Order: sequence, then structure tokens, then C-alpha cells
Amino acid sequence: MDTRTLRYFITVYEELSLSAAAQRCSISQPSISAAVQQLEKELDRQLFIRHSRGVNPTYSGKLLYPYALKVLNDIRTIKDLFQQETISLPFKIGLMPFLSGERIGQFIKELLNSIEGLDLTIVDWNEAADARIISSTMVARDERFHKLWQDEYVLALPENHSLAGKKNIKLKQIDGLPFISRTFCDAVESWNLAVQKQGIKINTKAVVSNEEYALDMVASGLGISLVPSHSTASRSDIVTRNINDVKLERVIGLACKIDQPLPFQLLTIVDNFRAQIESSN
Repeated sequence: MDTRTLRYFITVYEELSLSAAAQRCSISQPSISAAVQQLEKELDRQLFIRHSRGVNPTYSGKLLYPYALKVLNDIRTIKDLFQQETISLPFKIGLMPFLSGERIGQFIKELLNSIEGLDLTIVDWNEAADARIISSTMVARDERFHKLWQDEYVLALPENHSLAGKKNIKLKQIDGLPFISRTFCDAVESWNLAVQKQGIKINTKAVVSNEEYALDMVASGLGISLVPSHSTASRSDIVTRNINDVKLERVIGLACKIDQPLPFQLLTIVDNFRAQIESSN
């Protein structure tokens, strides 16, 4: 008994005709008749009563029909299961606020394209996660840090600002100028130390929650702001200048628990991504 014979039996049962069943299965009538006879021989039961207008199922045929359907459906389910099976790999990444959307998008795309079955969830940096994309200043003691890229901090100025024409700016030149500060800035301690050492007065006009708001305020002429260089890449309504006498940087990378297993391709993806960023700079 094989699946082909059971399929022929089901077709004859549903069509109540050997010729109609043969047409439906695209085979000759003698072939389907022989298959039914072989099944009857194996089961030692008559499955159909033949007559001039077709066939009628016997009690044995009626008994066999639902089981034959179940067998073929089970076999089809098994085939579909293994043809469509994809191993799901749940992975949760926490993101610190105000990272470059372009670079994060590129990195996430690399992950999804390279790790089959990756079921990725993005959460805030301080939520439970398998890994975090954060600044090196935020790495916990039980985490290992893998660099992705590096940002330099620059001054963002309105296009018509008096300092916009200068190539580099010294800290003393911003003394007392209207300044837009941000509630989350991982260079804040180094920045505060630098301005205190030179006795610079920061004339804070507004404190905003993210870089985009800060840049919008800069563009409208409300003040200047200290921002990571890459966050300004898509802005054409401001200018950026380096600060000559202080160098502030942040290193962004993937922080993973030291004792937590990771998808084996992950660190290779990190290394390749970092190399792409460095080669493009």
C-alpha cells in the first residue's frame, strides 16, 4: 500500500466513476482500475461495487475513506513542516537614545540578512536584552564591548551665525553665547570639565530631550549646541565646526553579557560593519 494507491482510491470514492477518477488523476482508466484492485487484494476486502453507471463504495470502502484521507493529510503536513521550517532565533537588542538612525538601520539590516531565522526585538537600552548598542561610557561590569563606530562631537551653529565663517572654533569664542543643552549627552562630564577649566560661561537657553530637537532649535537661530557629528549628516540647515582646544568623542558598540552565548555570526558581523564604517571615513 502506498500513497499513490490511496490517492487513486479517494478519487474513485469521490467521483463514483473509474473513468472520471482517471481523468481527474490524468492517468488511464485501466491504471486506476488496477490500483484499486491491488488495494482490494492487499486488504482482502471489496471496496467498490462496479455497475454500468460507475461504482458505489462498499461498507469496507466507506470505512477506509476517512482513514485514507487522514493518512494523506498527515503526510502532506509532514512535508510542509520540513519544507517551510525555519529555526526561530529570538534576540533582543537594547538601544541607547539618539543614535544615528542611518547606521543603526544598516547594522540591523546586516543582522537580519546574515542570521537565518533571527527574531529581532528592539528595546530601550535599560531594559533586559541579549545585547545593547551603547556608548563605551555605559558598559556594565558584566559586559564585553565590541566597537561599531566612533563619533566626534562638534558644535552645531545656525547658517548665519557669526562663528559660521570660521573653520575651527576655540572654547573661549562661545563664552556667554546662547546654548541648547540636551538631557542625555554621554560627553557631558568631559564637556563640563573642559569649560570649567577655561572659565567659560555656558548660557543655556533651552534643555531638550534629544539631538533632533536641539538641531531644530539651532537651525531656527535660538543658539548653538554640542552634538555627535554623525547626527548632523542629513541636516542642510545648520553648519558644524570642530572645537580647536577640546576633543570630545564617543565610541558606539555592541555590549554583550560576558557569560551569555551569542549567535555565532554576530561578532563577525560586528567586525565587518566596523571595517565598512572605517573604510568609508
